[in-house]
Amino acid sequence: MTALTVRKQDGAFVLDSGARASLRTGWTWRCGEIRTGAGLWTVEPTGRPRVGFIARGGHGVAVRLDPSRSHVPGPGGVVRWVPGRGGGELVRDGHRLAVRLPRRSGGPIRVDVTGEWAEVELVVLTACFALMSQRRRRTLIMMAVVSAASG
Repeated sequence: MTALTVRKQDGAFVLDSGARASLRTGWTWRCGEIRTGAGLWTVEPTGRPRVGFIARGGHGVAVRLDPSRSHVPGPGGVVRWVPGRGGGELVRDGHRLAVRLPRRSGGPIRVDVTGEWAEVELVVLTACFALMSQRRRRTLIMMAVVSAASG
């Protein structure tokens, strides 16, 4: 198993894998940009409730994370994405990628990688975006409810 960490640095989330890989996003987490040594991808939800997410580049969708239908680069069988409140897991052919969000926003994100994954930096940062985007959505909804109740 390999343990990776994603940390906020100079306005971006940077993966400490040794490769230059980063994620930049706006404050609403509605869309973002992932840069790796292999290229540049736009990452965004596939729909309004932010359940599914895609990372697309010049040649189409490279990563799709959706509980009902996922796809990641490389050979192998069916990919299963299981998001949760504190993290999520991606599983394919016995290989596992587990992302654990910090309890509070701003802390380092831990990623445990078991087995071989093609373009692991892109897959990890897409998973981080998906989980943090869902967290941001919940926060914005809560802020709207509190604002409406106090207004």
